[in-house]
Amino acid sequence: MDTIEEYIDRRTLIVGDVNSGKTRRTQKILQGFLRAGYGKNIAILDLAPDSVGGVGGKMEPPLDEPVVYLTTSISAPRLSGRDENHIRQLAENNSTAIEKLFVKLYQKKKSILFVNDATLYLQAGHFQRFVEILDTASTQIINAYYGSTFADSELTRREKNRTEDLMKICDNIITMTC
Repeated sequence: MDTIEEYIDRRTLIVGDVNSGKTRRTQKILQGFLRAGYGKNIAILDLAPDSVGGVGGKMEPPLDEPVVYLTTSISAPRLSGRDENHIRQLAENNSTAIEKLFVKLYQKKKSILFVNDATLYLQAGHFQRFVEILDTASTQIINAYYGSTFADSELTRREKNRTEDLMKICDNIITMTC
């Protein structure tokens, strides 16, 4: 059983393939922090799209807790794009929408940051900007797709490379398997 002490003042990345339990694990860690009374110190950036064909899905924001929960409408580019150009456009639109969440988060900085589905930003966003956002909190729990479900493409390669860059700067990496 996880204890929150292993996450405090660390950057933790939870990776795995589609439906490997990344969001469930993130939610479980969040519940541990809430039980320990950290609610007022927590911000959640939920970058996941709504579930498409059983893939993806947002976290369940905690009710009756003083957390900052930020999300927006996000597309699942590879699942809803018609072709490579449309997929790229959807990813760029996601990046623009997520940047607006970054501005809101910066205004409401918290010491503990949870990020659900970071790869939706990493597909077309700026890696260094993402790291700057992470650095606004001393404790970071992030999950990201890192698997083989999706076919090779420019977007898939970029996403994988940025996720590997993120792995290099994390204190803890948890790999989920189906």
